[in-house]
Amino acid sequence: MQRKPYKILIIDNDESLVNALAIRLEEAGHDCVRAFAGVQGIAEFNAQDIDLVITDLNMPLGTGIDLVQAVRRKCTVPVVVITGYRDEFQRELRSLRNVTVLRKPFRAADLIELIESELLLTDPRSDANSRDLKRAG
Repeated sequence: MQRKPYKILIIDNDESLVNALAIRLEEAGHDCVRAFAGVQGIAEFNAQDIDLVITDLNMPLGTGIDLVQAVRRKCTVPVVVITGYRDEFQRELRSLRNVTVLRKPFRAADLIELIESELLLTDPRSDANSRDLKRAG
């Protein structure tokens, strides 16, 4: 039986990066939603049932920090921050819960591996979580 694809929201003002990531993730079996500014990402997140968020930090019309804060007000889906500006946002990043940071430039394979592990750890449908729940009970 094939698993239901995860829906991943990708937000970055670099449209070519968003499109390239979406293509790679779709090839890996995921559904992708694309956004190119922070406010657009928040709107897409609020309009759809998203399983994981990938966001840049430094964007026009709402930073990645704003976006993560909006996501955290609603739920605890995994968030992966991709950025070349980690040092400039260090203080704000420390205040965010359950966020993984991946510094640009990165290999697409590393991002896909990170996403798969985040989804496996947080998905109640996954075998890993089923085993952990049985063990805890």
